[in-house]
Amino acid sequence: MVKKVLKWVGIIVGGLVVLLLAFYTFVYFQTESRANKVYDVNLQSLTIPSDSASYALGKHIAGIRGCAECHGADFSGRAFFDESTPIAVLYSSNLTTGKGGISYTDQDWVRALRHGLGKDNKTLWFMPSPEVSAPLSNRDMGALVYYLKSQPPVDKVRPAKEVKPLGRFLAFNGSLPLYPAEVIDHEAQPTEHVPVAVDAVYGKYLAVTCSGCHGPGFKGGPGHGPGEPHIADLTQTGKVGKWTSDNFVTAIKTGKRPDGTVINEFMPWKYFATVYTDDELKAIYLYLHELK
Repeated sequence: MVKKVLKWVGIIVGGLVVLLLAFYTFVYFQTESRANKVYDVNLQSLTIPSDSASYALGKHIAGIRGCAECHGADFSGRAFFDESTPIAVLYSSNLTTGKGGISYTDQDWVRALRHGLGKDNKTLWFMPSPEVSAPLSNRDMGALVYYLKSQPPVDKVRPAKEVKPLGRFLAFNGSLPLYPAEVIDHEAQPTEHVPVAVDAVYGKYLAVTCSGCHGPGFKGGPGHGPGEPHIADLTQTGKVGKWTSDNFVTAIKTGKRPDGTVINEFMPWKYFATVYTDDELKAIYLYLHELK
C-alpha cells in the first residue's frame, strides 16, 4: 500500500515538474519574442537647439522627469537589479560618450525617448519612456536632448542585461514593465509646446510622470514589491484629495503630511523637493484635485 502511494506521489510530482517546465518554456519564448520584436516607426525630425537657455531648460526637464534618478548624477547609469537579485541583471545605460556609454545621433535620441526603442528598433528594457519622455512637447524634448548630449564623457562599463526566470514570469504576467515600447502609441503626434502656468493643464503635463507608480488613474494601490508600502490614491477619493495646495507643496518639500506623519522614502519626495518649483507643484495639485 505504501509503495503504491509513493508511486502515485512520484507520478504526480513528476507530472507537475513537466507541466512547470512546459509553462516556463512558453514564458521564455513569449518574453524573448516580445524583447526581440522589431518596431517600424516613423521617426520625428526634431530640431535640437544649442543655446544656453535651452540647456538650462533641458537640465530642468531632466530633473523633473527623473533622468538622474535612474541614470545617476553623472548619467553613467546605475543598477536597477544587480547580480544578487533573482529578477534580472539590469543597469540603466551610461548616457555619456565615455567608455561603455552610448553613441547616439539626434534621431537615436528621438527613437529612445519618444518610442522607447534602441538603435536596433527593439524595445529598451525597463525604460519609463511611456510616462517620462514620450509625452514631452517638441520644445522640451529638443532641450532635453541638447542637455543630455552635452554631458561630459564618463568611462563606466555596465554588465550585460539579463532577465532571470522570476523576472520572465513577472514580465509575462504584467508585474514587471520590462518592455516599454509595447505600451507607447507610436503614431501619436506630440504637441509643440505646453505653456508653463499654475493651472491644471500644465499640471496634467507634469503629473504624467507620477502615473508610473500611482497608476494611469492616480488611484494608487499595493506596493510594487516586497516590503514596499501601499501607494497613495492622489485623487479626490484619497487622503491627498483632502489636502490644500499648501499642504501638498509642504508635504513634497518636507516629507511630512498635514497630520505630521512622515512620508515613506519609497516615495522620492527628497528628490522631488530639489527639482520641482513651488509653482510646478501647485499646478500638479490643481490637476490631481480635479480627478474624481
